[in-house]
Amino acid sequence: MAAAPPPTTLDDLEARRTLFVPTGADELALSLDDLSTTDSLVQDDHLVEYMSILSQEKAPLPLWVRLAEELWRLDRFKSALEILDKGTESLPDAHDRAVLLCMKANYNLALARKAPKTVLTRPRGGALHHSTNPSHPESKDPNPENPPLTKDDYWNAAKVLLERAERAAGGEIKVGNDVKAALFLARGALDQASKLFDKILSTEPTNLMALMGRARILFARRSFRPSLKAYQQVLSLAPNHLPDPRIGVGLCFWMMGEKERARRAWERSIVVNPSFSTTPRLLLGLSHLNASKDPTLAGGEDARAQAYKEGIEGISAAFKRDNTLAAATAPLAGHFLLTGKAGTIKLAERTIQFADTRVLLSEGHLAVARALHAQGEEASINEYKLSTDANPDQLIAQLAMAQGWLKNSDFPPAINLYETILRRQPRCLEALVSLASIHTHLAFTYRSSADSLTERKKAKELYDQVLRLFASGKEGGAGKEVNKYVAKSERVRDVARDDEMFVEIARLWSDEGMGERSLTAYKEAARVKEEEGSEEEEGGPSASLLNNIGVLQFQQGKLDDALLSFEGALTEVGTRIGRNGGVVGEKEDAVLVPCTFNRGVVLEALGETAQAVESYETILKSHPEYVEAKARLALIALSTQGKERNAQLDRAHALIKEGLTSNPSHPELRALYTYFLIETSSLKTARDFTLSTLKELNRYDVYALCAAGLVTYLDAREVREPPHEHPEYEKLKKDVSKARHAKFTRAAEYFDKALQLYPQCAFAAQGLAIGIAENTIGTGVEGTALAPAAAQQKNTRDALNILTKVKESVNDGSVYINIGHCHFLREEFERAIENYETAAHRYNKGRSVSALLYLARAWFHKANKDHSFADLQKALESCKAALDLQTSDLASLWNVALVQQKGVEILFGLAPERRTLAEIQLALADCAESQTVFEQLANDPNPNPPYQKGMPSQRHKYGTSLLGRAAAIIETQEAYEATEHAKLNAAKRAREEERARIAAQEEERREEQRRKEEVLAEQRRIMMAEAAEKQWELSQRFEGEEEEEKERKSRKQDKAAGGGGGGKKRSKKSKVDEDASGSEEEEKPKKKKPKAKGKSKKEKDAEDAPADEMDLDEDGEEAVRGGNRRKKGKAFKSTEFISDDSDDE
Repeated sequence: MAAAPPPTTLDDLEARRTLFVPTGADELALSLDDLSTTDSLVQDDHLVEYMSILSQEKAPLPLWVRLAEELWRLDRFKSALEILDKGTESLPDAHDRAVLLCMKANYNLALARKAPKTVLTRPRGGALHHSTNPSHPESKDPNPENPPLTKDDYWNAAKVLLERAERAAGGEIKVGNDVKAALFLARGALDQASKLFDKILSTEPTNLMALMGRARILFARRSFRPSLKAYQQVLSLAPNHLPDPRIGVGLCFWMMGEKERARRAWERSIVVNPSFSTTPRLLLGLSHLNASKDPTLAGGEDARAQAYKEGIEGISAAFKRDNTLAAATAPLAGHFLLTGKAGTIKLAERTIQFADTRVLLSEGHLAVARALHAQGEEASINEYKLSTDANPDQLIAQLAMAQGWLKNSDFPPAINLYETILRRQPRCLEALVSLASIHTHLAFTYRSSADSLTERKKAKELYDQVLRLFASGKEGGAGKEVNKYVAKSERVRDVARDDEMFVEIARLWSDEGMGERSLTAYKEAARVKEEEGSEEEEGGPSASLLNNIGVLQFQQGKLDDALLSFEGALTEVGTRIGRNGGVVGEKEDAVLVPCTFNRGVVLEALGETAQAVESYETILKSHPEYVEAKARLALIALSTQGKERNAQLDRAHALIKEGLTSNPSHPELRALYTYFLIETSSLKTARDFTLSTLKELNRYDVYALCAAGLVTYLDAREVREPPHEHPEYEKLKKDVSKARHAKFTRAAEYFDKALQLYPQCAFAAQGLAIGIAENTIGTGVEGTALAPAAAQQKNTRDALNILTKVKESVNDGSVYINIGHCHFLREEFERAIENYETAAHRYNKGRSVSALLYLARAWFHKANKDHSFADLQKALESCKAALDLQTSDLASLWNVALVQQKGVEILFGLAPERRTLAEIQLALADCAESQTVFEQLANDPNPNPPYQKGMPSQRHKYGTSLLGRAAAIIETQEAYEATEHAKLNAAKRAREEERARIAAQEEERREEQRRKEEVLAEQRRIMMAEAAEKQWELSQRFEGEEEEEKERKSRKQDKAAGGGGGGKKRSKKSKVDEDASGSEEEEKPKKKKPKAKGKSKKEKDAEDAPADEMDLDEDGEEAVRGGNRRKKGKAFKSTEFISDDSDDE
């Protein structure tokens, strides 16, 4: 701000258009209108003449000042400065010379306002030239290559002039303080400027220039309301003051949030001062530009577009009036960049050179950086850095600088910058998403699994914050489902519309077992694609998303949903092919084949095997090399049962061989072949094939390692001990034990290696758990070996810990089988039964013979331990279910017969009170059936039965002995039950009689309680009626007393109006009459009052007692409310009574 010498208004200037120069006894009139002629030569002649006259005639100071003011008003700046220099030379008085020096300093401050703050040495958009105005002091620089003078140059010149003025005046002068305060304010020395303005105002409270300065300082210190009051004070003192205080009023309103009032202030400024409307026009343009960024603007997008247009037009108009306004060049540069117009860099550099605040300087560097960034120039990073140096809170520049580093794959500085941003602004969505994306990229790039896990964890934490920000802005109406990714903020919505971000989130959470987070993210990406209606040219992004969604739904067991997703993807691809005229391009084919394959897998899981086979064969018609389809067909053939099994096994073998011939190194195909060999019991071939995979192709193949572990473990189990009759039995036994232990250890090493490569490998973890539970690899305890029982307890506990974690990630019945085995070994039969039942019924639907037999075994051992015939029956049910699945299986027949015989054995060993005759008869029937089975098994010609050869005969003999004891057991049980039944019947009758007696007593008690309640209710009703009657009587009495009082007052007034002397005596008599009347009136209602019957003495006494000794009735209320206070004639006038009466009301 520059101090403006008086006069301060155009009206004052116009009023003094003639200078009267004293010339001895006369005056010489000089017309100022002669200086405004259009002929420059004439102007110069008049000016030289006027200067000569003022100098020769020793004109006083006001004439020099008025002439300089007029020249400055006419924009003849150079001439105005020359006049001041001439006056300084001519005036004899030192104080007058000081005033002119101060005025010149003030004009330097005014020139500084349109001077650049800095001059770029190597501008990209062109050098900054001197002013083209011939009246400007720099217009005729002898060296045009010299840069224009800066604000600092003019400020320094003003400072020197003020120092000369103080020396000339011999100290401070009033006008010098005004200019010095303006200089401090221009340079940003607010404290020093404030002190000078306060000093000026202490002597001149209405000094307009000081009031404006104070308002400016208050605004800069963000004291907007005090600043507003200061501007309004100036406006009230001088409505036409320049610079217009309405501009400051509008700025204060804007900062206080009253934007409409701010706009009205600026519009009024334009009306009042149309010739000085550059700044208000600029501010109005900026306000329109700001409104265009408001997503809630009434009128929607059309209104925002109109506001943007009006804003740019207003700013352009202001720029045309004054091209040194950095606040105008900054938004114009952004507009030029947005619309692709030339001149962006030139405008941005002009912003840098004329910016008088760090915020504008930052905006200028940002505009240059964005223009260079759009052109792909590396120099943009340096400009972004300059922007952040000027304004550390310039978020866009920081984000863009980080993007520049990412473009060059320079991740460390980008990560550091994003983290710095988030420390300052933890909710900066762009920084969160970018940093999460970097960590995701590194998680999938690092070779080290530890580093990858660390980066994945960081990325997940950041994306969790992003999703929480999305969710925090959600909004919806009542009963309306709200999508948590759709936020109110437009900025947040823009980020939430990035489908690639959701795809990245899905990939990031792909390591989770069930993939719920990934599925949600893929669905959100598909929603965004659908809402945006965008479609890439690279072939079905929607189909790809639907395919991924279907895969995750399949993994979660949502087969119907998965089928719909795959069919939707195929429909999308079919639409694309139709648009291409039926031609299947490479891009469409790349999506069509996997979607068709996945659809076949789902159909296969749904039991639609024929349709699944059709899908796979459709793929093989166009792509015979697609080995995955051959693998699925081989699996279908491998799962065939019945008469066609052998033929289907041959077909499966042929399909796998075809696939291996065309692609021998295909890991999944080799894994399938290993599975085929194990299923067909070709364990030696399976072991050799698996080891060749590890040695020749990939020793880090997790599936091959697990398969090798399985085959080696099964091989170790097949190592048999030598026969006892062998002469070197002990030596061979040790060798066999050593060999078996070595194979078990080798199997554990395979599983361990698989877990090192893939820590989530549940199969390997389960293999190790089995080895631990079966004590094939030791206990892990160094030093003294544990006892067998202690070792088994420890190993099974460790195995359970592993299997419990495996169960959380693997949805398979085998895990429950193994958990059941561990509980069985620990003799925790109930928990073993739980897990066996889950495996047998939930996963295998009662079709697994082994699961049913494990369940039967657990029930059998539990029954044997608890001596429970009911548990044994459960074991028998499971054994019969297994036999139904394999009717000719000798092992199942043996198990059924053994359990049937065991029932008799258990019941015969129980006391009579723990069994029943019905159970004995059922067990005997089962035992008789088992005898037939044992006899059949004893005569079976099978040379290698699953039991010892002589065991059926022994069991048959044992069953015969049990049946021989049956008669005595039955007789004993019948006698016991007959005796016990009589006791039970007697006890039952006694219990029934006791229950009847208690019920009668309870009924009698309830009847008595009901009678008491009726009596109490009647008493309460009577008391309430009496209370209501008394209340009515009291109200009638009060009304009568009030009427009587009014009558007495009326008679008293009549007597007073008709009497003369003796009034005092009559007054006393009247009072006596009054009292007597009151007593009579009180007695009358008492005679009419009905008496309540059955009143106690206490109740009667309460009626006769004074009011302040009232008793309370049973409900805690006053029995009589002031009834007997009227015994005294003045009672109805008592203030106490009125107060009590008010309380009662």
